[in-house]
Amino acid sequence: MLSLILGGSYVSPSRAHGSLKDSVAAYLASKPGLYSVTAIELTGAKRELHIRDTTQVDPASMFKLYYAGLAFERIELGKWQLSTKLSSENSVKTCLRLMISFSDNECASDFRTKLGISSINKRLLSWGLSSSHIVTNSRGQYLTKHTTTGDLAHFLKELHAGNILNANNTSGLIELMKNQVWRGRISSGIQLGTPVASKSGQLPTNTGMIEADSALVYGPSSTYLLVVVGTSGATGVAVRGVSKLVYESWQGPITSRAIYPKAQLIVAKKTYLRNHAGGRILKTLAAGSALELLWSERSWLYVVSGSTKGFVYENAVRLSNRYLHWGDL
Repeated sequence: MLSLILGGSYVSPSRAHGSLKDSVAAYLASKPGLYSVTAIELTGAKRELHIRDTTQVDPASMFKLYYAGLAFERIELGKWQLSTKLSSENSVKTCLRLMISFSDNECASDFRTKLGISSINKRLLSWGLSSSHIVTNSRGQYLTKHTTTGDLAHFLKELHAGNILNANNTSGLIELMKNQVWRGRISSGIQLGTPVASKSGQLPTNTGMIEADSALVYGPSSTYLLVVVGTSGATGVAVRGVSKLVYESWQGPITSRAIYPKAQLIVAKKTYLRNHAGGRILKTLAAGSALELLWSERSWLYVVSGSTKGFVYENAVRLSNRYLHWGDL
């Protein structure tokens, strides 16, 4: 059986896996919050890491991956088209981009309404996501959502394998995840230049902050998935730290860690910063200007330009490909 060398002695892959689990558990024990973690190598040695990954949690915006998968499935079945209008009058294509790449909440609500809560819950169950569902009140109205890191990992694994969508739609969803604005967690805990397709989540609750991220990481030695959900006052730094530990265990030492600037958006063509969606012009934005995204409201993005905050229309910006370098955590 293949062995690994750690600290000058041979250990089995199962012991090496246990060492990673122990390292991650010890690291998280020193951080605020309570964490669930699932990591699975999809190629290479096929190692796995599981920590509290059957515990139901609110995954914040990562539940939007399920909405996107269901939307692409409707397109695949011929029931929807990319040009199909949602209740906001935005197209399915526009809302998919805003919901996955920018994490727009209004578009998520549009998809939930059009798909139907009962239909969503039934389809998630049929996909094998037995712990994932939308919670409603007695009148069938949306309250919250639950899943596990194990279920999210299963979804990403099946998506990567092409078992949820056809090749074209699989590529479409993964491409949206690669064009991700929010890159401060898993994507910033790995080697510079490593491709990542991700969907993160952040949500304040009455029991503390939820910090979460899920990703397909295309490493030099293997492709793997990682899902982390932290609750009860969790931090994004802790999620990033887990990413670093998994990467270095499975891919090797990080020599230059990737980190992304806050200003992840670039003005693609001259546009205007407005005081509200469609409102009064605050300033002119030249092509090439860098903007920090704070949140999106369907087709309008609330951004920071210099010291000024305001709204720009989504089709006037593109994602930056700039990187900054930091040392290790």
